[in-house]
Amino acid sequence: MCINQALKILSLNGFLALMALSQCYGLSAAEGLSNDELLLDEKSFATLENRRVDVIEILRAQERSLQGKSTQEKIKHYEKLLRANGITPEPMPYKSGDYIQARFPHADPSKKADLSRYYTSADKKSGAFASVMLGTSTLTQRYQDGLYNKTNNVPKDEAGFVCTDTDKSGCKISGIFHNGEQGIDFVSNLFAFGGGFGYQRFFNPFLGTRLYGDGLLSAGTERIGKEAVGSFYYVLGGMNVDVLAELPFSIFGTLGENRVLKDMAVGLYGGLSIGVLLFFDQANENLAKYTNGLTSKDVLWNYLLQVDYGFNLGASFSLTSRYKLDFGAKIPMSAVGLPSELRLGLESTASYSNGESIVSKDIVITRTPFWYASFIMLF
Repeated sequence: MCINQALKILSLNGFLALMALSQCYGLSAAEGLSNDELLLDEKSFATLENRRVDVIEILRAQERSLQGKSTQEKIKHYEKLLRANGITPEPMPYKSGDYIQARFPHADPSKKADLSRYYTSADKKSGAFASVMLGTSTLTQRYQDGLYNKTNNVPKDEAGFVCTDTDKSGCKISGIFHNGEQGIDFVSNLFAFGGGFGYQRFFNPFLGTRLYGDGLLSAGTERIGKEAVGSFYYVLGGMNVDVLAELPFSIFGTLGENRVLKDMAVGLYGGLSIGVLLFFDQANENLAKYTNGLTSKDVLWNYLLQVDYGFNLGASFSLTSRYKLDFGAKIPMSAVGLPSELRLGLESTASYSNGESIVSKDIVITRTPFWYASFIMLF
């Protein structure tokens, strides 16, 4: 109420408003303004140098300089002058107190105080943030020699071969891998590290949203069965939008009054992710056991770049309004029967010593959910 009264006075007279603000911050008029201490900025001193003027003229000049300014700008101006005279004002109870006054003009003081705490809690949890992440998943690449050609009835190059919907014996294959036509699984266990940056906004203490970019990097061994046939590098990056729901401990009576627990909260979140998957691999000497003695510097890919779609789902635990832990999963859309990848033709497959190259669309990539833990810090 004290601040609201000061704001009303501000529209009439800045000097009186300044004194009212001083009293709002627990200062007497004498403490705020002494006989030999005027609240003037450097510009005002410069214009008054070597002139004899009275206090009223000084204050009227300041009033004219503030004409057309918003209420918040006027408050900041007078707070600056208070600080210039050695007075440190306490923060406003709510930075958009005008909203409460305008939205709930007839609420009693205790109700307005509750509303101030309510919206201040949401503001404290809003802002830019950074995160660090650790995650794990399993990537399986199933290579089936001739899959694309058989699907599209592409015959072998030699004349006389037939490749139809009913007879696939004459369809073109590369013949690089033993039993390649039956399908071979190349498995990579992903243990990834990464992080992200973004912005979140809470509309009230319970509901918010966030927009952010993140990335995960992994490297390891590519296997057929239990045998390592190469190494890989994997990058998954994307843009995400999530809906956040939190239950603050502060709503639980005496629990919320505890100095340590009052800013803690538990929550859930869910959203969508769209990004890119980047993959490289490199063969080792064991690969020749599966390739009829053919060699290549790569296993399946020289490089792969494709679009990746997924869902975000998880739970959160807020340590304070600034620090939070997320435990969640990046779930490929294929988990619910939707496409989870889009090849853009921005890939280069492995070439083998017989002159044949792996056909990109003979490789079907699947990934388990990327389970991760994330530490988030709000700026």
